[in-house]
Amino acid sequence: MIEVVGLNKQFFNNVVFKNYNQVFSDQKLCIEAPNGHGKTTLLMMLAGLDKPQSGSFLFAGSTLSEPTKTVAIASDRITLPDFLTAKQIIDLSVRTVDCQWPHELVKGFSFTEFLNTRFSALSSGNQKKCQLILTLMRKSPYLFLDEPSAALDQMSIQYLLNLLDVYLIDKPNGQIIITCHEPAVFTTHGFRCVPL
Repeated sequence: MIEVVGLNKQFFNNVVFKNYNQVFSDQKLCIEAPNGHGKTTLLMMLAGLDKPQSGSFLFAGSTLSEPTKTVAIASDRITLPDFLTAKQIIDLSVRTVDCQWPHELVKGFSFTEFLNTRFSALSSGNQKKCQLILTLMRKSPYLFLDEPSAALDQMSIQYLLNLLDVYLIDKPNGQIIITCHEPAVFTTHGFRCVPL
């Protein structure tokens, strides 16, 4: 369970959250809101990659001292080194987070033939696959996916859904939170939609 307490966030004069309080109790959630209403910003703050002006986040009743060890996030807002190949980026991440090389994920997303392509030269769909591989390989108990189906082909969406179906089996206190403009495909796989 994740609890958001007294969240305030603004960019210059644009107030995104004002004394926002919310409890996300379901294990699989899809946050819905129009563009520009703070979905990505909320995920980035939950992951510890952006700071609120004030407020706090509780994960199973406690604050996380090092969110990057417990939380994994895939978002277009996270800039990857576009001059490196996909394989170089994955290699770097494997060493940084000390996890196994994601052979099965690469194969499952049909990404093998793109490993030696510079990130900047990948299509938007393949950039999304790379982001998802980098995130899923960490096997973190808290998984945040920002528009995970955007630009993906149908086979990759189905593969992702199959992964998410079993992701929490060995993480009884874990959660998956996604943002999505077309949630129907996720709701048929156990995600509950909540407005922001």
